[in-house]
Amino acid sequence: MSAAAAATVLVLVPSEARAVDLPKVAGSPVSLDITETAVVSQRFEAREGEDPNAQGYFAFLNRLNLVLGWKKLTLGARIDSSIYALRPEDRSFPDPQLARNAAIDGASRYRDAIYPAKLFLTYKSEGIELTAGDAYVQFGRGLVLSMRKVDELGIDTTLFGGKVVATKDIVSATLVAGLANPTRVDEPTGRALFLPKPVAGDRLGAQPLFGNDRILGASITAGRGLAVVSSTNFVMLSRCAPYRYEPDGTIRDDFFDAPIGTCEGLDRENFLGTLPKLGPVIKSSHTINASQTLEVPNLWGHGNFYLEASMQKREPELPNQAHLDGNALYGSLVTTGGAVTNTLEVKSYRNYYPLAASVNASRASAFSNIAYSAPPTAEPVISDVMFGFFNACVTGGRDRFDYRFTPTFLAYATFGYFQTRSEVPGGECDRLGRSTAANKDDTTTHVTDVSAGVEWRWDNDRSIAFINVTARHDVKESGDPYYRELAGQYSITQYISGPYAIEFAGRHRLRVQEGENVRSTTSFEGEPWVQGEHQNALKVAPSWIISQAIEYTTLIGLPEIYFNGGVLYRFNSQSNIRVYAGQNRGGLRCVSGICRMFPAFSGGRVELTLRF
Repeated sequence: MSAAAAATVLVLVPSEARAVDLPKVAGSPVSLDITETAVVSQRFEAREGEDPNAQGYFAFLNRLNLVLGWKKLTLGARIDSSIYALRPEDRSFPDPQLARNAAIDGASRYRDAIYPAKLFLTYKSEGIELTAGDAYVQFGRGLVLSMRKVDELGIDTTLFGGKVVATKDIVSATLVAGLANPTRVDEPTGRALFLPKPVAGDRLGAQPLFGNDRILGASITAGRGLAVVSSTNFVMLSRCAPYRYEPDGTIRDDFFDAPIGTCEGLDRENFLGTLPKLGPVIKSSHTINASQTLEVPNLWGHGNFYLEASMQKREPELPNQAHLDGNALYGSLVTTGGAVTNTLEVKSYRNYYPLAASVNASRASAFSNIAYSAPPTAEPVISDVMFGFFNACVTGGRDRFDYRFTPTFLAYATFGYFQTRSEVPGGECDRLGRSTAANKDDTTTHVTDVSAGVEWRWDNDRSIAFINVTARHDVKESGDPYYRELAGQYSITQYISGPYAIEFAGRHRLRVQEGENVRSTTSFEGEPWVQGEHQNALKVAPSWIISQAIEYTTLIGLPEIYFNGGVLYRFNSQSNIRVYAGQNRGGLRCVSGICRMFPAFSGGRVELTLRF
């Protein structure tokens, strides 16, 4: 960023973020809330083991959020835009096939675009809330329906249609209907869910990457504010084609067909036939989830209790197809007394899958994690060791015991045990939880997971430490090990004086997994590897954070060391600029059971967020 541009930013930034006051309309005030987020990045050339098509390009992404409020009405919109340069498809290639491969990959990647990502109008009054357009929605703990934003993974999925929430005394009801509306551009990869560009020589022309997912849902809650609260939830997902198809397999993308999509049999069949079979839900034209919850918010002042039972029914893909029904049971019990808090989570899911979006993951894998439900995992929030469809056929639980020695010092320990029949590729089960795999002993795993840690505050809560160690042992029923890990994690902030503090944070892991880090040509057994990261940061409250970090891995085929650093400056509590340069290790990252693969990053990035 040039000095002139930086000066312009400083002039434009408000001294304190707040809504813009506009002239009154009909005697009532009008407020306008503006949030502008701009990201400029330049990737460096690919390092050893990295994909050249994911490096070396320039990107500018912008998100403009506008929220207008007047009386009981709120009108909101988000306009997204993207501009790319130095794209792989623009490079010179010595081999024509390499040039064609880059063009095919670029058909759905690095797309210049400006489009309305979100749009909504909400009316809110006592006992009623009506939304037309985009809305977030979740029933219960997400077992049946969960459409929300997960910033850490770049997920922002809403329901575009209608949402009605009505409350009266102890009863409330929520009705939703509309189309799934995920974010269309993935920043880490540059992949886009728009209709791809035509590629010369492709007989079928451009083919859609994302379907027309229609969702209808209802939730009724009784007992609000009482000792026992009960909810009944229902959701139906219908998969339709985003375009009509011609007899030769090409699509009609004229103005009247494109925004609407079609559920006609042949068109739907043509589109669903393009989707890879990643789980049974994605091939089902209709999937129904329903659940009943029971909650005790207050156990006589010493905890709370939650229980949810759910069923799932899928439309058959083929005649006489078996195992179309699934069910799930999730419960949590929190008990407190004096210095002790105990949290127990249990789950039993049998042939029960998330409502996966109709995404062609073979051509847009960055969006393969989009789903409209998120069954609770009973695992740590950042756990990334639930492989395959771990949660689809699993029974087990986790207990966490906390003891507060002093008001500023807490120690805890956890123990988890799970049996899953769907973690290993090829593993599935029926509605009773019985394995349907050809080799049951090789696809059933037993997982034991333990951890211990402390949370310690001092210097009047200006200094704080979070430290934990974990161990995980994942073994097949045949006795063969599948995955093992030892890890330590820490985040320590030490107050110095005045506005100054330093922070040290990191996570270090020793891992071994079947089929990973294989260094032998005669064995599929993986060798152990280590990976981790450590960060040092200087904090100058309330404005500055200056950080430097190192990441590493000994996984075969990848660079071993990654260096990076950054500066964050806060103009005020809601406006800031972040400058980052260096390298990041690629790999799997997860938040509450939702996971995605991130490509390695090597380059520079500037992110500016302004709120008025």
